Amino acid sequence: MSSEDRRLVAVVTGANRGIGKAIVRRLLQQTTVPLIIYLTARSVERGQLAFDELRREQLRWPAEEPTQQLLNELRFHQLDVSDLDSIHTFIEYLTLMHGEQSVDILINNAGGVVHQPTTNDDDDEGGPARVVRTCDAKTAYQIVHMNYFTAVNMTSLMLPRLRPNGRVVFMVTALAHLGIFSGDLPKVLVSDELNLNGLHIIENGFISAVGKGTYSAYGFPPMPFAVAKAGLIAYARMLARVFASDPRGLLFAAVCPGYVRTDMTGPYAPLTPDQGAETPVYVALTDAKRLRRHNGGLWKQLRPLKW
Repeated sequence: MSSEDRRLVAVVTGANRGIGKAIVRRLLQQTTVPLIIYLTARSVERGQLAFDELRREQLRWPAEEPTQQLLNELRFHQLDVSDLDSIHTFIEYLTLMHGEQSVDILINNAGGVVHQPTTNDDDDEGGPARVVRTCDAKTAYQIVHMNYFTAVNMTSLMLPRLRPNGRVVFMVTALAHLGIFSGDLPKVLVSDELNLNGLHIIENGFISAVGKGTYSAYGFPPMPFAVAKAGLIAYARMLARVFASDPRGLLFAAVCPGYVRTDMTGPYAPLTPDQGAETPVYVALTDAKRLRRHNGGLWKQLRPLKW
């Protein structure tokens, strides 16, 4: 068996900037386990620039175990998680390079908010334009699809490709706690009877209710980003339940990085992207026994967090 065969394969979506890029950097720096890390981005140009920058950094890093650190190999592949054809193309490439079961770690980082249109506007990978903070039907649709449906589609297509003890991490926010919902929604979101179709109905129902101005009556807050991320927290819980008997022993987690300085939060957030990357990387690599005790759970600051 070659050294490449023994390395774990990690995929990070939306990784050309911000927290995603910081996650890739931390994965490259770690010496716990040799990795092949796929930095993916919608834009080939921006993804390649991030790849080149991180590769140059890697060659300059001092390391206690430099040989092991250099076993961590960075690769770039274009991936638009909002485009099913792009996802299929990427999966075909992974299959060609690593076999039918080709991935050990999937970190769903791609997502974002809606920006006012400018010549530089970026959608899911962020941009310099001002963030739209209104809660209208168009914005709700865009944000829910950008943050919830894309991650679900990506994960659903990748699940058959996960190797034994494979892990899936969803980047979320602790603002998406159950307390922002009212009526029956909190109970429904944590119900063991909730399936993927039901979760889709909830997310689409929010979009419809925003358009009709009735979201409050149905127990939703006027917070599309939080509603979308709550959907991912519920999805992680659901996957842990559905795959509990899968012989591969798959692990799932939703991770809040904290209040990190990004294009979405602005320059006054207290945490750097590198600090925000600490917990997702910890969950991606930590002892499987600890993670299994909290399979499908929400994490923040290196600890499980009650939803």
